[in-house]
Amino acid sequence: MKFKILADFQENNQFYHKNVYEMTWKFVPYVDEDDHNKFHYFKFIEIDKSKDLSDDHYIFPIFYQAAETQFLNQTDNNAIIDFITKNKDLFVSKKLIPVFLDPLEGNHGFKEPLDNFSQMFPDITFYFISGDYNLTNTTNKFKFKFNDQWIHHVEPLEQGILFRPKKTYINLNRVARFHRCMLMDAIINNKLLKKGFNTWANTYGAFDEYKEQYPHTKIDKTTFGTLDVHDITKSNPTLKVPIEHCASSMFYIVTETHFDKEVLFLSEKTYKPISIGMPFMSLGNPGTLKYLRSIGFETFSKWIDESYDLDIPLEERVEIIINNLKKLDKLDIVSKVNLRRQMQKVCDHNLSQYKKLQRKNTLIKIFKDILEEAK
Repeated sequence: MKFKILADFQENNQFYHKNVYEMTWKFVPYVDEDDHNKFHYFKFIEIDKSKDLSDDHYIFPIFYQAAETQFLNQTDNNAIIDFITKNKDLFVSKKLIPVFLDPLEGNHGFKEPLDNFSQMFPDITFYFISGDYNLTNTTNKFKFKFNDQWIHHVEPLEQGILFRPKKTYINLNRVARFHRCMLMDAIINNKLLKKGFNTWANTYGAFDEYKEQYPHTKIDKTTFGTLDVHDITKSNPTLKVPIEHCASSMFYIVTETHFDKEVLFLSEKTYKPISIGMPFMSLGNPGTLKYLRSIGFETFSKWIDESYDLDIPLEERVEIIINNLKKLDKLDIVSKVNLRRQMQKVCDHNLSQYKKLQRKNTLIKIFKDILEEAK
């Protein structure tokens, strides 16, 4: 699989340098059934900077600017327009196939500028690969390809963890996003803090914005544990799962990257409890549980209230999760163990399904499909 790199704007990008260019991901041949074809997609991509265009079709990648607040800076935006205009015949003939990439974050602000690109060049097919599942259900001027990248990230256990009751829940946080702050405050105010394992970090100062709106928050007056890494503010333990703490917890609370209805995006956070065979609740985009069920996973509505997954106000969603925790916490140890045994079949199924879905390199398949469509 080749990426044709012909322009500076393709390389002058943080994502490109960290994930594609670095020698860490030196090209190796892709094998469909290779167990190693998982998260690090780009080691299977060959970078072709030559002027040779003897092949019928080439993937021409354009990476998103690594900032949540913008799609592309104006300089890059103009450079792309200029390059496509000067080389229009190569794009119209599909010798070069322009593929915009946002494979990590699923930012919802990309649709409008991509539609604009497509309208400027109506005889060119633009592709967009992203982790925002909602774009599959919208009218786009470009061709959208959904890629659930993070399902490949966390290595699954051979067998699910054995529950040893100690805490009611485990709740791991790093970037202090608004919805995580609200849930954390609710946990503290409902005297549930010591009932679970909690980590916290004011990474990027995000908590400060929340405190301006909620000045009486107790988060900054609370002491949190060390579970993933020693300094969670400076480290991002995306690969780490604190197995011992999870084994001592009845439920895993997932606080996803986004919580609004504009996006439907799943990160590695969603798949951590699944990868170790553990029941979970998820405060993410509305419809997260519905999406998981659509790809073969099962959730836990038989035992808890999962209406927090609906498109209702955030305060109500948080309240439902808190009420679930309260009910679980009131159970004695024997009842907790018995309830977890009832859930074991679902947890085992989810772990098995996770192993099936995460095996193949889905991004490689998407590129192959794009090349096939160009024929």
